[in-house]
Amino acid sequence: MSIKIRAIARKNPRDLEAAPKYYAQKVNQGDVSLTQLSEIIAQMSTVSKTDVFAVLMGLTEVIPRELSDGKIIRLGTLGSFSVGVSSSAVDTEEEVSSHQVKKLKLNFRPDADLKQKVEGFHVTKIS
Repeated sequence: MSIKIRAIARKNPRDLEAAPKYYAQKVNQGDVSLTQLSEIIAQMSTVSKTDVFAVLMGLTEVIPRELSDGKIIRLGTLGSFSVGVSSSAVDTEEEVSSHQVKKLKLNFRPDADLKQKVEGFHVTKIS
């Protein structure tokens, strides 16, 4: 198993006359659905596919609810989810209000162990 890449040409938007430069771009190798994940996990454990699916579906309900309460969701060696805020600046502390919030962002911070595993993936160039 490895991450597949291909070469892609991109022009510099600041210098359209310059020759394009080539970059590595990851090639997607398909998707894995919640049902498929449930089957894979069930094969690795004594838990049934249906039970795994129920727990994963429960996560899709519980995580947004807990995030909306301002909590950080810590999922052990997977990582953590939190909500970030992007806001406009004002001159005084008293002026800060919910009206300055421009955007809410979902943040995922992978656990160090997961990050290390990803960094160790093998990469292969395809044509």
